[in-house]
Amino acid sequence: MAKPGYGKRSAQDQRPRNRDDFALLPTRERYVAGFVDHLPEGAAMSVKTLAKQLPLYGRQAISTALTALSVAGHLRRVRCPVVGAGDETRWVFRTFWSRTARDNE
Repeated sequence: MAKPGYGKRSAQDQRPRNRDDFALLPTRERYVAGFVDHLPEGAAMSVKTLAKQLPLYGRQAISTALTALSVAGHLRRVRCPVVGAGDETRWVFRTFWSRTARDNE
């Protein structure tokens, strides 16, 4: 699991899981999307973590698949500031997942 607040976050207003959710995606992206969709809320979704858990593809292939899922509207990575101790600001990426393809809005 990722640290609290940094793992997978599911988007709101999703329809129930369906066998054909990712049918229009290429094989590799469909495989990765199906795996990510079944991860629990808050699970780590880094390229390194996914490559360890998905035996068919390496890091570069997983990275390319995540980029394609982002372009297709299923995955959003949002850069957010986090204020730490002593007014120290760090930037982190929040990852939002949706089985329903969405636009950038």
